[in-house]
Amino acid sequence: MPVGPSYHPFRTAILAVAMAGTPVVVTWAQEPNGFENLQVLPKDIPRRELFDAMLGNIRGLGLPRLQGQGCLFCHVGSMAQPRDQWDYASDKKYTKRKARIMMAMVRAINGEYLAQLPDRIDSTMRVTCATCHAGRTDPRPLPDVLVSAYDAGGIDSTIARYQALRARYFGADAYDFRVGALEEVALGLADRGALDDAILLASVEREVYPDSAAAVRAWARLRLERTLVRGRVKTMLAEADRMISDLGAVVARPSFLNELAWRLYRRDRRPEAIAIMRHNRDLFPDEYEPAESIAFILRATGDQAGAERILEDWLQRHPDHVRARRLLLNMRDE
Repeated sequence: MPVGPSYHPFRTAILAVAMAGTPVVVTWAQEPNGFENLQVLPKDIPRRELFDAMLGNIRGLGLPRLQGQGCLFCHVGSMAQPRDQWDYASDKKYTKRKARIMMAMVRAINGEYLAQLPDRIDSTMRVTCATCHAGRTDPRPLPDVLVSAYDAGGIDSTIARYQALRARYFGADAYDFRVGALEEVALGLADRGALDDAILLASVEREVYPDSAAAVRAWARLRLERTLVRGRVKTMLAEADRMISDLGAVVARPSFLNELAWRLYRRDRRPEAIAIMRHNRDLFPDEYEPAESIAFILRATGDQAGAERILEDWLQRHPDHVRARRLLLNMRDE
């Protein structure tokens, strides 16, 4: 991130002009660097090193380089002024004061902390602004940015922010736009009780990634969760059956309902979770995942005997299933 060093414009250029027809050679006079108010970088830093550092910071934050526009992120001035009239020494801007802290942090990481890591893959590796910022001024991950947008302006603002960031940064190393980013935010909204907004956000991910089975399943699970909130678990299970029939292989798998059940369990909605897991086992009687999940939850809720019966029943039909037998033995030994 840019720090707050400043400089006086180059004062003197020595032009060595030889006889007519010979080349013109331009060199800069050897004079003090003229930088003022350096607090993090060395006060005697050479001009070239200072300019390289500033250019690296501008690139790391994705600031515009044309005519020094990115410099104004931290330094005081205006594009309507000549650059030699900008007040580089001023600490008026908060971004410059914050940048000093960031620069000191980076120096400490490189000089103190990385040096303590044993057996580093690359001993010359260094942290830079780009390590966290990756070409953007706001280093927060995409879900955090979208949650802030939701808190400030609701679901419409959230969707608009996502679309704007995707239009600008998709394909860059700035934000993770892979399938699941919007699901993470949507689940957080669902935890707040904003299920309609959560479903709308999940719908956006379906539109962006129409061929993604994961995006469809995330949207469908949120739909089921809303149905459960509005009605009874039997109503939700009937809707789940219709979804499995309509969407086919995309959701016709044990993990579809299993993930919803575990989500409800973690939110202390255990009766609904167990009911969903039992239904899931009935849908996929030859799959181990539903049986294992029920066994875990029954044991966690104090029904040790019920958990063991689930596994014993599974092993009667699948006697060579090593994982189920190991789990049953572990439960009995505890």
